[in-house]
Amino acid sequence: MEETRMITQVCIVVRDVRTANENWAKILGIPEEKIGTVFPPGILHYTHEKPAEYTDCQVAKYQLDNFVLELIQPGTSPSPWRAFLEKHGQGVFHFCIQVNDRKGFQKKLSDIGVNLPYHIGYHSGGSYSYVDSKEQLGLELSVNNEADYSELMQNLLDGKASPLDEIW
Repeated sequence: MEETRMITQVCIVVRDVRTANENWAKILGIPEEKIGTVFPPGILHYTHEKPAEYTDCQVAKYQLDNFVLELIQPGTSPSPWRAFLEKHGQGVFHFCIQVNDRKGFQKKLSDIGVNLPYHIGYHSGGSYSYVDSKEQLGLELSVNNEADYSELMQNLLDGKASPLDEIW
């Protein structure tokens, strides 16, 4: 199977998603997007291999012609987005790349010196993960994969699997 090579999303961390949403709508010449929570129910999140919840982050997503522009306002609880905002201020948090083979893609990342993901989320139809690739690529990368993760999710919930098992 040929590997997908598509940037599917650009994520920008903002202090005020309402203002950023209003301004992007004006710049793009389209209606403002609905602001909601980042993650719907049914996703298992792990940061540094520990379970995590991010219900207080707000997001607006613009489906543009060739990618999704995602605006995230972190909540007050610890999160990858809160850490980025505190360290760097507003800015591009990550590019997202869609891959067919997470394990193979992680090997490519490892070959250029990128460590394993520090954050990963699983849902029944796939997964996403964040890797710190600033030194190697100039920015953080989100790696998305569409696959049936329902068995892995159940094994995670039952304590029979660990986060990142699918890329070992």
